[in-house]
Amino acid sequence: MILVIDKKEISIRYKTACLYLEKDNRQLQRIPLKQLALVVIYANPLVEVSVWRYLAHANIPVVMLASRGGQQNAILTGTLATQLPFRRLQHKIANDSVMALKQAIYFLRIKLESYSLSLTTLEYYYPVKAEDRQSFIKQQQKTLEKLNTSKNYQQLMGLEGQLAQAWFALLAKALPYHLKFAGRNRRPPRDPMNSLLSLAYTLLMAEIHQVLISSGLDPSLGFLHQDSPGRESLVLDFTEIFRSGVDSFVLKWLATTKLDDSSFYYREQQGCRLSKATRPLFFKAWADYRQQWQHAVINETCEQLDDWPDGLLPEQIRWQIMQWRSYLKETVNDTPEAKKGDGQ
Repeated sequence: MILVIDKKEISIRYKTACLYLEKDNRQLQRIPLKQLALVVIYANPLVEVSVWRYLAHANIPVVMLASRGGQQNAILTGTLATQLPFRRLQHKIANDSVMALKQAIYFLRIKLESYSLSLTTLEYYYPVKAEDRQSFIKQQQKTLEKLNTSKNYQQLMGLEGQLAQAWFALLAKALPYHLKFAGRNRRPPRDPMNSLLSLAYTLLMAEIHQVLISSGLDPSLGFLHQDSPGRESLVLDFTEIFRSGVDSFVLKWLATTKLDDSSFYYREQQGCRLSKATRPLFFKAWADYRQQWQHAVINETCEQLDDWPDGLLPEQIRWQIMQWRSYLKETVNDTPEAKKGDGQ
């Protein structure tokens, strides 16, 4: 379950493997830790130190969402795993420009291929002109063909940016006028679509961060996203793999949820945000979706969205990490030094 705390003057304490939410010395809720998958905090509760300790030991990520303009979101996760060989392999490849570029291409290829999921979702819930659809698919295919000839990160990011721009332009054409979506914007988001994308990406990154840490990886050392102080680049790399799932979720939620003018509010510094009354609807839908997260890339063709394979989000993250670990080893084994050592 996802625990969302957005009420003022709430106290949270830990006792016998449970969290207790209280107000004015009155118990409001008791939640066993084993039932929790994620904690989301909007307000400013009073939290015992033991709560943070046991959440970390249980590997339950916590997302602290900014409640005022100018604040930043924060993510707290569990303890670092002791799987040092995997982390050493990550650092070894990051220190070799040729091998590192191959990893960046690996992540970008999955992202580009995964647009098929979000495109299928868009067509299912919104009117998309045939010529617009074909134009996007054609650009997607051309971009994929150019990947292997990319010589540096600048070329990769140029390819990524061009297709992302084409995707958001397609959304702007297909989404209804009342959503006021004209393209991607953030910090702050200026419309409902961008507001939900930013929120959902943050929730996704919390889960990715937790699984990366528990797998022994360095979340700050990425490949598609270059190193930068304060940025967890590998988290962003893996977020790209699952970004189409977020887009699909938001598109579906906006199309199937009964919303009105009071469902969002707008402030100059905060931008567009979900109203307090609407948040439970969003988080309930997110909790359900993470149990049946649609796969980013599939081998077969699915003409119907309902036929798209799905699974539990943390398990899919772990599977993608295992796939990448295999590719890391393959990358090292393909070097001239490794082949020379094998007598090839």
